[in-house]
Amino acid sequence: MITELTVDDTAQVRLWHRVSQFLFREARLLDEWRLREWYDEILTADIRYSVPATDVRGEPADALGLIDDDAARLRQRIEQLLNGEVWCENPRSRTNRMITNVEILADRGTHLDVAANVVVHRFGHGRSDAYVGKYRFELVADGETFRVRRRLVVLDHETLYEHGKLSIIL
Repeated sequence: MITELTVDDTAQVRLWHRVSQFLFREARLLDEWRLREWYDEILTADIRYSVPATDVRGEPADALGLIDDDAARLRQRIEQLLNGEVWCENPRSRTNRMITNVEILADRGTHLDVAANVVVHRFGHGRSDAYVGKYRFELVADGETFRVRRRLVVLDHETLYEHGKLSIIL
């Protein structure tokens, strides 16, 4: 027997929907290589974008990272990608992100802790790769939408050997 949703349940469903739509929009901007728009409209001024090493198990915060960018470094990465300075992204890869299992882990008052599973399919230079992992976000409210203050990508791969360089924004 299914019971009716309460007012609190309805509010949670609406919040989950807003968060999911935000993450889907973020994925679309990245897949369309609208990186400046992604940076300007999706991220906070104190953004932290991290991808820990793939061979470390345990707390990712304690691991040596493949990527650990603050706002300035991330802006530089975007400009290098868009200006053709990253040779392995010239021509640009095509990507397609699949985001699933979106879950609001906690409402901290100042931000939401959000988790999601992700597969980023990357095509280019005669290759196709799939990066499989988990997203962890800190989302802060920005009117009716959100901004990302922390973006952690924990890859499930033991190695990136088959993929080569990590030249795209996951």
